[in-house]
Amino acid sequence: YRVLKDNGSLYISCTQHNIGEILCTAKQFGFKVNNILTWYKPNAMPNITKRTFTHSTEYVCWFVKGKHWKFNYDELKALNMNKTKEGKPKQMRDFIELPIVQGKERLKNAIGRAAHPTQKPERLLEIIIKASSNENDIVLDPFMGSGTTGVVAKKFNRKWIGIEINEDYIKLAKGRIGE
Repeated sequence: YRVLKDNGSLYISCTQHNIGEILCTAKQFGFKVNNILTWYKPNAMPNITKRTFTHSTEYVCWFVKGKHWKFNYDELKALNMNKTKEGKPKQMRDFIELPIVQGKERLKNAIGRAAHPTQKPERLLEIIIKASSNENDIVLDPFMGSGTTGVVAKKFNRKWIGIEINEDYIKLAKGRIGE
């Protein structure tokens, strides 16, 4: 909260396991929750235990600081794949249907398995980054993982800072984004 600009946004990806704590903690720090995006994964991993409903959603909590946050409504409307009956752009909803990362977007390790367990789709980060930043703004990802935020920020002319503690993931992100 201290370092975020007064018109800044904070996005936190989570599951039903920790969304309550995230919402409460952010509120204690002074953030306002603007939306909770639901990422529906039509190709979710199968339910091996057969003891619960299959987990096919993740959530992205959008918090803001101050009253004059950025929200690029028209740019998101243009990004929305859903159209009106007349074929015109439709408002971006808080329900985003995207498959989990697979195919050539999925980063693989030396033995051909997923290199990072929670790699996010570039399209999801495109929506988030374009929603709350403009060209040349700074995007910070304090849990950089496989580098998706940096890849997308760079692609759309945002400056970015990535922080990651895991050396394997740092190498992975550097390989994707460039040194």
